[in-house]
Amino acid sequence: MNRAFHIGGLVWFAAVLAVGTFGWDPLICAGIGAAVFAALLLKGRLPLWTYSAAAAFCACMLSLAVYHALAVEPAARREGTRRVRAVVTDRADYGSYARLSLTADREGMPAGLSGARIQVSAPAALAVAPGDVVEWELKLEVPEAERERLWADGFRFRGTVSGAPAVVGERPGGLRVALAEYRAGIRQNILHELPNEYGELLATLVTGRTEGLSPELRYDYSRAGISHLLAVSGLHLSVFVALIDALLAACFLSRRQRGIAEIAAVLFLMGLTGFSHSVVRAGVMLIVCRAALLCGRDSDTLNSLGFAVVLMLLCNPYAAFSTGLQLSYLATMGIAAASGPMAGWFSKRLCGVGGFTLEETRPKAYALLSMLSATLCAQLFTAPVLCWRFGQISLVSPLVNLIVAPAVPFALAGGLLCGFAGFLPVLAVPARFFGLVGGVSVRAITETAQWWSRFRFAALPLRSDWLVLWMGACLLGGAVLAALRVKPAVRRQAAALSALALTAGAFSQSLAWGNTMEIALPENGSAVAVAYHGQGALIGVPDSLYEARNLRAFFRDHGVERIDLLAARREADLLSNPALLLLGEVPADAAFGLDGTYGFSAELFGCAGLAAEGRDAETLRLEAGNLRIVKEFTQSPQESDLLVNAKNELVAAPGVAVKTNDRYFGSVVVTLRIP
Repeated sequence: MNRAFHIGGLVWFAAVLAVGTFGWDPLICAGIGAAVFAALLLKGRLPLWTYSAAAAFCACMLSLAVYHALAVEPAARREGTRRVRAVVTDRADYGSYARLSLTADREGMPAGLSGARIQVSAPAALAVAPGDVVEWELKLEVPEAERERLWADGFRFRGTVSGAPAVVGERPGGLRVALAEYRAGIRQNILHELPNEYGELLATLVTGRTEGLSPELRYDYSRAGISHLLAVSGLHLSVFVALIDALLAACFLSRRQRGIAEIAAVLFLMGLTGFSHSVVRAGVMLIVCRAALLCGRDSDTLNSLGFAVVLMLLCNPYAAFSTGLQLSYLATMGIAAASGPMAGWFSKRLCGVGGFTLEETRPKAYALLSMLSATLCAQLFTAPVLCWRFGQISLVSPLVNLIVAPAVPFALAGGLLCGFAGFLPVLAVPARFFGLVGGVSVRAITETAQWWSRFRFAALPLRSDWLVLWMGACLLGGAVLAALRVKPAVRRQAAALSALALTAGAFSQSLAWGNTMEIALPENGSAVAVAYHGQGALIGVPDSLYEARNLRAFFRDHGVERIDLLAARREADLLSNPALLLLGEVPADAAFGLDGTYGFSAELFGCAGLAAEGRDAETLRLEAGNLRIVKEFTQSPQESDLLVNAKNELVAAPGVAVKTNDRYFGSVVVTLRIP
């Protein structure tokens, strides 16, 4: 318990989440923390972790207050429509739209906007690229629902476009732009050797950019429990550092020289992947470990993890709201803290000897148990976040991770070497060979994930907020009991109480909600999907292949094999590529265009009604759950309880509150209680 940085990192992380969630005043909390810390100092002779926790809480609140004063509050005064001059630092294409990252000029921009990063969604046809200097009229805002997510990624605003930008400059130099260009170059090098879906996946494994992946592939990886491979993390850094170490060892460099070069290589890869939170966490830990070895000192994994987290949260406190950092932090902590004891427990139960004895006598068997323990610990510690963000937990993850483990290093090494070798024409043949190695490995991983994900038992859907909180409470309570080494009787009592809480929560949930219908509104889309007990309906058709794949994943997850009714805006829309892709997987029993009817009315699922009035109707009305929901294809406001406008944005009438969730299927999912 006396790991100062580990305890400090835990407290710091939890304190930021609490302040952001409950809206506490950081200055008041800092005063309380300082008082507690002073009281502990006066009392004296307490365990080190108590001082570490109090000091971390106080420092966290002070850093939050400073961050708000220097960054958040000046930016809040600049919300509204403004003419912005900025550099495009990154671009990600998602079918019909592109997501741009802009950095406002430091000269000529007012305080709060100068140097601020802005996230903009724009049409995919917009001809701008990283490095372009643009002048753009944007509506700058920080939506309440997206505030922590934006700030976690380092953005100050979300920009809504009101016209095309004017490109006023060439491609200037700059670290972010240069790294973005190298990242794009590596991706193109891999796709040049593997111009198929496996090349796209290999490029994702190397760069961490997932916009090119289909929702079906993400769905299969998630159900199989190997979606962590799609985010650059410690595993990727370890393979990269191992390659660098092997190359430098072949050049007969000393261990100290190799260590210094590896630190530089880690910094380079961190920048190449866009300084994502998971890779920065892993990078800082690797740098700390290498620095300790260079100084002749041993490093502690949990303390290194705590130091990395504290350093990251000092730079950006709201990084704690990043899903990538949460998963990376919890998985690493679980492996470091619990995988060893769990491997020893497996050794005792399965082989009849302790872990140390098994490691000496049967090292291969112990290595297999260690891999299984690491997978189980990582999944156990990350289960609440996985359920919260992805809505399911994989039951086959430990087995699938063991199966694909031999192929993962070959995939990562092949992708990295192919991407870098592709920059030199003289290495064209080796680049092709490395691409082939990576492609074969990625194909083996993907086919394994797809095979296992087909089983109904592969993943358990868990999306109830109360259930996720229950899992988090059980995990925290179990960790505390294990740290305190309580007696078995106390553990059994705690397990009984948790089971009682689960039963009570399930009963309360069934009473409060009972029969429900879910409606998906794809982000930046045009269609509306409805699912109810394995039945489905679709209003409008998807505009892009990306939207079609998200809708297909939504229907698939809700057990919908056929769409009962599809009402498109135009008959010709039914022949578009996105519509054909969706209908090829989820056929429709009845499909028509509103331009071919003079209004209609239909009963859906025996509990809802769908209707449109007049020829070439531009609105449809859905009656469900005692609510009138109107979907409009043009900007023509209609009287309703819930309005879905032409941009697929949900607008609720005053006094109407519904349960929404924007974490899954690239959509806002509305849950309605059906009497």
